[in-house]
Amino acid sequence: MRPLNLVPAVLAILCACRGATTDASLMPPAAEFVLAAGDSTFWVTSQAGRITLRGAPIDLAQIDGRFFELYVVDSDLSFSRADLVGQTVYRRDLQTGDSVVVYSDSIVPELARQYAREHPDDRRLGQEEEPDEVPFVAAAATLDLGAARGPFVSYALHTDVERHGALPWHTTRRGVIDLRTGRSATVADVAGSEAAGIERRRDRALVNARDSLRHGLYHMDPGSFSLATFAGGPAIAYGLPSAGTGDATQVLSLEPIGFASPAWWNQVASSLPMRSADNSREVWRHASYSVVVRYDDAGDARMSLRDSTSREWPVGRVSSPATHIFWLDASRFDTRTRRALTRAFDEASAYGADTKVASVARSGAHLASSVRHPVPVGRD
Repeated sequence: MRPLNLVPAVLAILCACRGATTDASLMPPAAEFVLAAGDSTFWVTSQAGRITLRGAPIDLAQIDGRFFELYVVDSDLSFSRADLVGQTVYRRDLQTGDSVVVYSDSIVPELARQYAREHPDDRRLGQEEEPDEVPFVAAAATLDLGAARGPFVSYALHTDVERHGALPWHTTRRGVIDLRTGRSATVADVAGSEAAGIERRRDRALVNARDSLRHGLYHMDPGSFSLATFAGGPAIAYGLPSAGTGDATQVLSLEPIGFASPAWWNQVASSLPMRSADNSREVWRHASYSVVVRYDDAGDARMSLRDSTSREWPVGRVSSPATHIFWLDASRFDTRTRRALTRAFDEASAYGADTKVASVARSGAHLASSVRHPVPVGRD
């Protein structure tokens, strides 16, 4: 997920209430939705003149109408003389509570296997043990999740490696996870028959980056891309990875390449806002009402509801930036889904930022969380 830096107030249940009135024309519009913003998700309900806003540090994805929580776990593969921590992404079904791995970084596990072969006298550490203060090798992966787009979620992965007698080595790349299969998505998975055209346009764009490629600062990786929007539709944003002992901490971004909207984009399109020319306001239109988020010069975001006559009712302050909305229409938001979402918000509100990203026990058992739903799902 994105780096957690939550203000305590965000973790609380926020409630803004409007006095009920017998004049329906003066009431805020009936509405229910979930807004993803910054490091949190906000559940808004407007019924019978009363607006409630509830926030929790949780990342959600919706696939075929079903909600899933996405979270990142440290995979500790350390030995006594090797400090090795990778990253694993889990997808948890809110209705069943089942967690499954959908992504694991490959560099740190490979370093752990290599170290074990080269140092058979060393051993994997137990859960409560720490590696030497000055280990022979240290490697740490940092993975940031982007906003889920239908069945796909983009990520950025940075890895730092330090060895005795060698310069520090770094690498950074992007990628997209197919949440349905738990595999890295290809351009063909995302764009279907548009993939060949996207790759041709990418190759033309590489001509402008030939100096960086020639000097070895970056290299072409067909899987190093993220999902973006272009002219209101889907786009592929390639990022040429960097790797080496110098300042290999960034990716070289190419211009996003738009493509014809595939079937999975239909649901995504309705979740995205229209942005004002000065980027100070975002508006989501749905049914007979709109959701408006305004940003001030300090970066604070305030949300309001707007009816069909352009009257607005304040909802409250949210994290910044707001990215997308899940509409909770009564026809599709059944009792079981409501209970699952309520339980997820209750659980997320009960733990703090220090337990959002849990560590994997050094014994090798992957735990979904040290506090919530501890479901062992596999071993290294």
